Amino acid sequence: MIKETFIQNRNGLKMAVRLNIDKSRKKLVFLEHGLGARKEYPHMFVLEKFFVENGYNVVNLDACNSNNASDKSEEGITFSGHYHDLEDVIVWAKSQDFYTEPFALAGQSLGAQSVVLYAGTYPEKVNLLLPVAFCWIDGAIESKNNSRRKKIEENGFYEQISKSTGKSMLIKKIYLDDLEKYNFEQIIKNISSKTIIIVGSLDTDNHLKNNQKLFDLLACEKQFFILQDVPHDLANTPEIKSIFENALKQIKNI
Repeated sequence: MIKETFIQNRNGLKMAVRLNIDKSRKKLVFLEHGLGARKEYPHMFVLEKFFVENGYNVVNLDACNSNNASDKSEEGITFSGHYHDLEDVIVWAKSQDFYTEPFALAGQSLGAQSVVLYAGTYPEKVNLLLPVAFCWIDGAIESKNNSRRKKIEENGFYEQISKSTGKSMLIKKIYLDDLEKYNFEQIIKNISSKTIIIVGSLDTDNHLKNNQKLFDLLACEKQFFILQDVPHDLANTPEIKSIFENALKQIKNI
């Protein structure tokens, strides 16, 4: 059964959640999209289908302050807010009859950052981690080198326009400042769940290096897939979607 619902996050913002639930499934996964994205993006549906086919109930959330059905605040997007929305959905799910621990986590881009942070903060709760198009290890370095920094410093914001909806969102300086609070090196070493890293070969050089560093820092069971001729977005065309789907089919025993 697929159901759309709304819950409230810790800041009182309304957050949209897509549930793909069946009582016959005994496992659970939470999915989180990337910066300015939404739960309906093609790669998010690829992930949802993959987990359903492997016996998982799926909670697919729209984080706030993005181009989606959830509320926006005056300050706009930050990584902290994106991550806290994942935490808040998990807290909400504990009161639902489909909830089970340990569970799986999967996310793309900024969502990949969130699921890695959660798995390293609460390793006992997570038994499978699937970060897709992970971006950075050291938030201070990411903040300094972020491609949006010049525009943000010039204008006070960076306008990001959704390729799929044409809607825009403003990324403000608080986004860069917030990144500087995070360094994932120790967090990654805490992760105990099976971890499957997926990144496209056409992602940026820095992203590819940080995915390799993520793999090297992990002390758990791990796999690393580099998808040839695939960019950061992963599934915006039928050809790329097919490559992503075929990569997921190689993953067994989840």
